[in-house]
Amino acid sequence: MREMDNLVKNGMSKEDFEITRTFLRSYVKLYGTTPSKQLGFLLDSKFYGRKDYLKELDGQFAKLTLDDVNKAIKKHWQTQNMYVTIVTDDSEVQPLADVLKQNTPSPMSYAKVVSEGLPKEVVAEDAQVANYKLNVTEVRIIDTKDTFKPAGK
Repeated sequence: MREMDNLVKNGMSKEDFEITRTFLRSYVKLYGTTPSKQLGFLLDSKFYGRKDYLKELDGQFAKLTLDDVNKAIKKHWQTQNMYVTIVTDDSEVQPLADVLKQNTPSPMSYAKVVSEGLPKEVVAEDAQVANYKLNVTEVRIIDTKDTFKPAGK
């Protein structure tokens, strides 16, 4: 949540944008790594009235600007009324629900060998994250056997 709030408030940095765009342009190419996957995407492209979706997507990423991304983030992202799903072991369900409702701080814990080598900036940011207010208004626990049932049934 904190990272999303920071992105909405401050936008993405040029460096993060370039790293992410480069990653996505490379990753999208993995969708068509076999002849059957290529054929599948070409069939989908034809069905949806496109020429070659994977090539189009790469071209769109190439033209994308930092300003485009930051405008989209500001327009479409917010954390005021989100739904979050957490899947956990039965033994952790109620304790997790309780700390979420109480907005209990959640400090990071590291093995001693790791914590001794952490930069001060990381430790300081961990402290900010630990005390970040989530403002949880509702927690519902749903048994796994009811996961895919419509609400209220």
